[in-house]
Amino acid sequence: MTDGVTHVGGSYYVLFFFHPPALRYAVLSGTRCSCTNTILTRVVEDRECDLPCGKQPDQNCGGVNSQGVYETGIEVAGPVRNLRIEGNQRESTIAIRWDLPPDDGVMVDEYLIVAEATRTYADFRIYPARWTVHNTTTAFEMSNLNPGTEYNVTVVSMSAKDREGGRASIVGSTEIGQPDPEPEEPTILRRLESTIQIRIPRATNNNGPVNYYRVVVHYVNSELIQQIDESQLNTFQKSKENKVPYYIAAELEMKEDDESLLFTVGDGREYRSYFNPPITARTHVHISIGVVSILNHVVKVRYATTTHEQHQYPDHHHVNLKTVELERNETLITILTVACVLFGIVLTAAIILYVYLHFKTPTANARPFADHHELTLQGPILEVENNGFMPDIYEQRGFEAELRDILDGLDPAKNHPRKFLSLDINRILGSGKYGDVLLGSLQGSPEVADGRPAQVHVITDDMDGVDQIAFLNEFRRLTALEDHANVILFYGVCVTPDWCYLLFEQMQTTLKQTLLNARVPANASSAKFSTISEEIVVNILCLVCDGMQFLVDNGAVSKKLCARTVYVNTKFEVKVSAFGPPLHTEDTGKRIDIARWHAPEVIKFQNHSAKSDVWSFGLLIWECCCLGATPFGGTTTENLFAVIRAGQKPDRPPFMFEDLYQLCLNCWDLDASDRPTFDELRRYLRQTLPMLRYLLSFEWKHNVQLPPYLPNLETVD
Repeated sequence: MTDGVTHVGGSYYVLFFFHPPALRYAVLSGTRCSCTNTILTRVVEDRECDLPCGKQPDQNCGGVNSQGVYETGIEVAGPVRNLRIEGNQRESTIAIRWDLPPDDGVMVDEYLIVAEATRTYADFRIYPARWTVHNTTTAFEMSNLNPGTEYNVTVVSMSAKDREGGRASIVGSTEIGQPDPEPEEPTILRRLESTIQIRIPRATNNNGPVNYYRVVVHYVNSELIQQIDESQLNTFQKSKENKVPYYIAAELEMKEDDESLLFTVGDGREYRSYFNPPITARTHVHISIGVVSILNHVVKVRYATTTHEQHQYPDHHHVNLKTVELERNETLITILTVACVLFGIVLTAAIILYVYLHFKTPTANARPFADHHELTLQGPILEVENNGFMPDIYEQRGFEAELRDILDGLDPAKNHPRKFLSLDINRILGSGKYGDVLLGSLQGSPEVADGRPAQVHVITDDMDGVDQIAFLNEFRRLTALEDHANVILFYGVCVTPDWCYLLFEQMQTTLKQTLLNARVPANASSAKFSTISEEIVVNILCLVCDGMQFLVDNGAVSKKLCARTVYVNTKFEVKVSAFGPPLHTEDTGKRIDIARWHAPEVIKFQNHSAKSDVWSFGLLIWECCCLGATPFGGTTTENLFAVIRAGQKPDRPPFMFEDLYQLCLNCWDLDASDRPTFDELRRYLRQTLPMLRYLLSFEWKHNVQLPPYLPNLETVD
C-alpha cells in the first residue's frame, strides 16, 4: 500500500508500507512472543516449561531453554529463499531468481511478484507492477519497467484461497534509457557572418539524469530532406575527415537554477573536447540540441529534430534567412554609398589635375603615340580559397568516387571476380530505385560453395542525386554489418568496368508464402485451420526480433519489414532482408507495394527509423497470426494515412487473444517514442512462449473465419 512520494534532488522517492502476512504459529517464552511459519520441533519434559504466561500466570508458557508453540489456525506458505538479482542492468527489465521455500507442509499455489519504484528520475508517478507465476518457477524477468529507476522487488508465497504467506524482498535498478521526451529546438536569437547566437531551454528526462547539452551544427542542402545519422556524428575535425555535413560543436553544463543557457555557435573555442569553429558564411545551417544522460558508466543521448520548415515561419525558433539577407543588403548599401562618395571626390580631383596639367605642360614634351603602352597587370592573380566546411560532399567528389571509397574498404574475400558469377537475366526477382534484382549463383569461389544461389542486385547508373546519397548511406552501413543468423547474408560485390553487382544469400520461400500455404480449407477434416503450430509462429516472430535488434544495434533500418521480406526454410530458420527492394510475388511476378506496413510518419514524411520498423513488426505479428492476411484490407493505399490518423487499427481476430493483440497495439502507437523496442518485444515473446494458450489458438472454434489475403492491395502493376 503506497504511503507517499518524496522528490529529492531531481528524483522521486516512493514509500510503501505493507500489512504483515498471516503466520501459522505463535511462539511463547514467558512474556516474549513471536510468530513464524516454520518450527524445529523438539519434545521436552514438562518441568522445563516453568515460566508463567504474562496474561495467565497459572499457566506455563515455555522456559529458559524452551518455547511453547501454538497454532494460530492460519496455514500459509513460507517465504522463498536466497532471492537475488540476475545478470546486468537493462533499460526496462530486472531478472530475479530464487530458491523454493522450505517444505513446511503448506503447498505454494503461486508466487506474487511486486515491483515498487523507490527512486526515479521520472516526473510522473510510477505505480507498483504485479505478476503471478507458477509454483514451480524459480526465475522471472520483470518487463515494462521505467528506465533509470530503483525498485523494491518482493516475492510473496501464495497458498490456497489467495492467502499471502512468507515474503522476501530485494532492491534492483534498471539502466538509464534514451532521454524522454525529445529535447526542444534552441531559440536562434541572431545570426552574423560567422556566428549564431542561441538560447538552449532546460530539458527534462524521465529516463535518467540530464548531465550535458550538446550543440550540433548541420549544414543542410536546401533541396534535400537530410536526417542526422547519430552513428556518424562526431567532432568537427572527424566529421570533416569523414565528409559528413554535421558535427558536435560543444558539450555544455547548465546550472541547476537556470531555466535556459545562452551560447554562441562558431566562437572558435573548445568545450569539453569539442571545437566550435566559425560558421561558413552564406550557408543554410540547422542547430540541434542533444541531451546527454550518464549514470554508472552508461551514456544515452537524444537529439532534437530539425526540418526545413523551421525557416518558413517568422515566429519559429530558428532565424529567418530572408531577415539575415536584408541585414546583409543594408550593410552592403552603406558600404557602396561611402565608396561612391569617395570615388566622386577622387574623380573630381583627377579632372582638376588633368585640366591643370593640360594647360600648364608644354606640348613639346609630349611623347609620340607609338611610344604609349597598354596597361597590363604584371603581378600574380590571387585565387580565393574557401576552406569553410562544405555541406554538399557528394557534389564535390561525385557518386563514383564515393562508391569507390566504400568498395576499396571491403574485405578482399567479399570481392568476387566476374568469372565466378553467373546470371539468369530472364529471372528478374525484383526492382527498385537502386536497380533490378536478378537470380544468379557463385561458381568456383573459394569463399562460397559452388553453385550457391544468390540474389544479384544490379546497381543502376540512372539514380538521381537524392537516391545516390541514400544508396551510399545504406551501402556503407551494409558493408559494416557482420553476419547474423537471422539476417540475409551479404556475400560481397562483383565489379566490372561497366557494372557493379551486390551479391546476397538467396532463400527460396518467403514467410508470406509459408503462411498462405499453411491455411487449411474450411471443409477439411482437421482440428486446426493451420498446418503450422502456434509455437512455430511465435518462435518465428522471436527470430525476426533477433534479426531486427541486430540491425538496430548496428544503426541500420529495414524500411520494408513485412512477411514478404522475411525468408523461411523447411527447418523454419528465419532471415530478414536488410537491403534492396521487396522481391516480386512468387505467383504473378508483380511488384510489391508495402505502403500498408509503413508507419504514419513514413507515409506522410518518409521518416524511417527503428520505431517505424516496430510499427511494421506489429503488423507482421497480425499478418502471421492471420496466416498471411492483408492488413487494412478494407482500405486503399491512397486512404491509408487518413484511416490511421483517425485511429483505425486491424481488428483482433477471435483466435488472437488480448495479450498478444495488446502487444500489436503498443507497436501501433501514433507517438513513435512510446512504441516498444525490438529488445523488449523479443523478451516478451520468449517469456510468453510457455503460455501460448493465452496468446494464440489455431483450433476451429465458433465458425472461425480467417481475414482475407487480397493480392491486389499488396501489389502494383
